[in-house]
Amino acid sequence: MADEQVKKAHPNQPETSSALLDLGRAMVPAQSGDRSLDPTLADAFNPMTADAELTMADLVGDANGEIVLFNDSNVRRLVISSDAAVVADGQAGPHRTAGGDDVSGFSFVSFDNGLTLYYQDGLDLVVRAVRR
Repeated sequence: MADEQVKKAHPNQPETSSALLDLGRAMVPAQSGDRSLDPTLADAFNPMTADAELTMADLVGDANGEIVLFNDSNVRRLVISSDAAVVADGQAGPHRTAGGDDVSGFSFVSFDNGLTLYYQDGLDLVVRAVRR
């Protein structure tokens, strides 16, 4: 039986995963002067790529048709596929939902089906229209 050698990290250097190294290499321009990114990373920079995606059927409003997203998971981008049209969006004034949530200052988007979605800063909400 042959002895296997296992390469261990130096005690003063943290171990680095190969995936992290591959990502770094893909983002650094090649020495040939190529300034393009690795095409496998294209989705990371696509504005329609989401950390999470929901459909309108996934959303259930309270008694007033309101939904609050608190984004405890630090999702950067959420895509909502909707057959309902957006009728208003902006920043909420002083307001408390039927469920008792204070959404003052939250961003919001209202749909023609009566649903209003409130969400916090830091979340990029994309509404993707679906044909009726």
